[in-house]
Amino acid sequence: MTGKLRFGQWQIVRCVTIFIATVFGFILSTNGINEASFRIAIRFTARSSCILFLLAFTASSLHRLAPSYTSNWLLQNRRYLGLSMAISHGFHAVAIAGVAVLTSENMVRDNHLANLGYIFIIVMTITSFKRPAALLGKRNWRILHTLGMYYLWLSFTFSFAKRLSESWLIYAPFVILLILAIVLRLLPSKHKKPA
Repeated sequence: MTGKLRFGQWQIVRCVTIFIATVFGFILSTNGINEASFRIAIRFTARSSCILFLLAFTASSLHRLAPSYTSNWLLQNRRYLGLSMAISHGFHAVAIAGVAVLTSENMVRDNHLANLGYIFIIVMTITSFKRPAALLGKRNWRILHTLGMYYLWLSFTFSFAKRLSESWLIYAPFVILLILAIVLRLLPSKHKKPA
């Protein structure tokens, strides 16, 4: 096939990092380093993290159910989409820390669901590299990453769903995509023989 898109792997991580860092810097430079700016950055990075998560979360299911060049690209780059999501959420943590420094609000103390999510992100990121993954073992790696992905799905779904009352226009599309993603993950393969 001619004209194949060769963009992938670490190029994804690099471009996502540059993009998020640029937007993050733009938010702070435009509005000033204050609580409002950090809250805008929190919302932006939550959404960028969710999009990257959904791409990684649905990659194998999309390829299993509807194999195509695009689904194959997603599958081949799932690791790098996951690492990009971790970087996006790193900026999210910086924005949360910014609010904590400027106000008396302690989001870390008050949000145990998100805290456990960060633990999963850190451990999954570390074990996305060959040596830590080998030390963990294939079976344990699979358990960790499967459990982590489903927990992050729960965390994103809960976080966006509870904000539907703030803005249906903004948050409903994310909730719908998250629900479609879990349905896609749970659908049986069309090639699977009935029991």
